[in-house]
Amino acid sequence: MRSTIGDLDILVAARDSKPVMEAFTNLSGVVRVLDKGETKSSIEFGDGVRAQVWVHPPEKFGTALQYATGSKDHNVQLRQLALDKGLSLSEHSFERTNGKGEILCATEEEVYQTLGLPWIPPELREDRGEVQAARQNKLPRLIEVKDIKADLQVHSNWSDGKLTMLEMAKAAAKRGIQVIAFTDHSVSLGVTGGLSMEAHKKQAAEIRKTQDKLGDSILILHASEVEIKADGTLDYPDKFLASLDLVLASLHTSLRQPREKVTQRVLNAIRNPYVDIIGHPTGRLIPDREGADLDMDAIFKAAAETGVALEINAHPARLDLDDTYARRAKEMGIPISINTDSHSEADLDMLFYGVAIARRAWLTKEDVINCWSTKKLLDWLKKRG
Repeated sequence: MRSTIGDLDILVAARDSKPVMEAFTNLSGVVRVLDKGETKSSIEFGDGVRAQVWVHPPEKFGTALQYATGSKDHNVQLRQLALDKGLSLSEHSFERTNGKGEILCATEEEVYQTLGLPWIPPELREDRGEVQAARQNKLPRLIEVKDIKADLQVHSNWSDGKLTMLEMAKAAAKRGIQVIAFTDHSVSLGVTGGLSMEAHKKQAAEIRKTQDKLGDSILILHASEVEIKADGTLDYPDKFLASLDLVLASLHTSLRQPREKVTQRVLNAIRNPYVDIIGHPTGRLIPDREGADLDMDAIFKAAAETGVALEINAHPARLDLDDTYARRAKEMGIPISINTDSHSEADLDMLFYGVAIARRAWLTKEDVINCWSTKKLLDWLKKRG
């Protein structure tokens, strides 16, 4: 679940590899067969993406899957553990270094068990302390999609969303979400149909009507994704921000400003007593746009001091904060919020990708405000102002 990948590796357990290789090399969209063999075949699709398929007997699938999942640095650690036990680990099996046979593993769990370890989730396999944690039985119980109870960045047709608030709230409730915050854009982001303060007041009245229709199936919060403007100010005055249930402040423009200036813009938002969450903090868009050149040390320090939450935006084009920054935020005690930034019903299912980044960051449900009970979340928002 890295943010980006190179090519695709597909593993198949089969006794006879020939039908697999035939099916694979004849897939629609294949423009070139780079290699075709009994164990491995490689192809290239018309868009330039390359893929390999590997076929292993079922009894060897565990070692093959673990080896292919990686990462390389994680696997180096495992091979050393194997050697310490008088074993040599490859994608095929464990071989005893004294020449007295091999150990076959049909599952990844058997691979780790042979090494005296609990199974390590694939998202953690980056040689960032996971092997040491496993040896001490201190692996975190990673967050899961089912732990998320709130989506705190959702857009409706009041700005650039596709559906009404009623339609989006029903769709979220259907997915088990208990709290939804409509964060339609603020006024200066004109391309999104950002809302004036007057329009926000009308939206608040619409939210009350929508809440009446939905009853207690889901709680709707009146919020806004407020633009952090190029001059470092926010789009609305503090008095208006105080009237909202939740304020999520984001960078969308002037991302190429000098480091000191763009960092100061985010710091201003973090230090505003009415800002609750910083949305997609760096503003990156994968694969086309690098994030702003922020001084993340200063950002984390200010967030830790003020208690503002930093977002993991689940949209695959953002995944921002990334996993390394999110883990650092966790270590500093900064609250994390995972949101879909949905503009349609289908977007609500992108939650999976945000949770995947959180898992790579070693996050548990205790680290994420979206996993809190409704009462705890509302109490937190109330205390923030």
